[in-house]
Amino acid sequence: MSSDFHYSILVHYSEIALKKNNRKFFEKIFINNIKSHINGLNYSSIKLYEARVFIHDIDINTWEQFKDRLLNVMGLKNFILMLRTKTDINDIKLASIDLIENENFSSFRITTKRNYKKFNLTSQDVNIEVGDCIRTKTNKSVNLDNPELIIFIEILKNNAFVGISKINGYSGLPANCQERALSLISSGIDSPVASFNMIKRGVTLDYIHFHSYPAINKQSINNVKKILNVLSKYQLKSNLYLVPLLKIQQKIMEVVPDKYWVIFFRKYMIKIANDIAIKNNAVALITGDSIGQVASQTLSNIYAISNDSILPIIRPLSGLNKEEIINQANQIGTYEISIEPYEDCCSYFVPPHPETKAKIEQVNQITKKLDLEKLYNEVVRDIETLKFKYTGDAN
Repeated sequence: MSSDFHYSILVHYSEIALKKNNRKFFEKIFINNIKSHINGLNYSSIKLYEARVFIHDIDINTWEQFKDRLLNVMGLKNFILMLRTKTDINDIKLASIDLIENENFSSFRITTKRNYKKFNLTSQDVNIEVGDCIRTKTNKSVNLDNPELIIFIEILKNNAFVGISKINGYSGLPANCQERALSLISSGIDSPVASFNMIKRGVTLDYIHFHSYPAINKQSINNVKKILNVLSKYQLKSNLYLVPLLKIQQKIMEVVPDKYWVIFFRKYMIKIANDIAIKNNAVALITGDSIGQVASQTLSNIYAISNDSILPIIRPLSGLNKEEIINQANQIGTYEISIEPYEDCCSYFVPPHPETKAKIEQVNQITKKLDLEKLYNEVVRDIETLKFKYTGDAN
């Protein structure tokens, strides 16, 4: 591409387009998120124009960095690197020829959107004129149905933009545009994926991780920190609450029949998570449960574990199988961390034959025998809070 042109990035948002009276609220958050993601990279301005976001005057040498950052922006449908030129058909032709100079293709199509209706040519006229110019210069053929290359042209009042290679994002809603929820996160594969899916829905997430240190090592804590560094690329900022569950686990193992251990471990996780969530203005809990994947995730056990929860519990992965979850984990960049060796606070103490169909009556009877108030208060007192924030990096 020639250095004589100015370069802009055209960003299309996703579900914001469906909003009506409150669209401006979502647009503002979306643009602020983009600014946070591309912090440290050089550009002159970000402008919103008729449901399009333009990032103007980028340094073409930093395009790959812009691309990597924008791919992490939630609510982004797609974006295109574009040459900015005058609203003149000859300048548009020159920009189009320059743009495809190093492209390898045998067929192409022109797709024009003429937002400035006073431009002297219709969208179809522009398609024909630019198409004829490229066909003459390159001897390539036009293919409207299945082209190898699509050239996108946007005509606004003061400028025209020409681009190729539309890059798709994750779509969804902008990060942190919805109310707060608390995600129960382990260092395994599932809960980071569940969290990501909620980030993609705009939910403002904080995280809670339960550990059994010093009975087991700190590897799960270290892995969760790594995972949140990855998720911060999408969400930008969050809090992590580290809960030392060991004392409660030890008491449960003294009083509760072993087949119910994991059920009661998880019941108290839900209880603590409710308290932390409510204290921090969260209105829901998020878990990585996938129906039937492990003993604690049968329908009967899910009911026994969560029936006392004050807050609703959202399970984004309920209907997914392990392969689908692993594919998502690979896509978002958490899988390799999640398969690093670690000792989980529940699986480390799992009995040989855990209950798979807990009866709520039996669970309630056992609960009455447990006196954990003192230990519970000690555990809550010792919760550690860590903050995570993505600030961008120009390198």
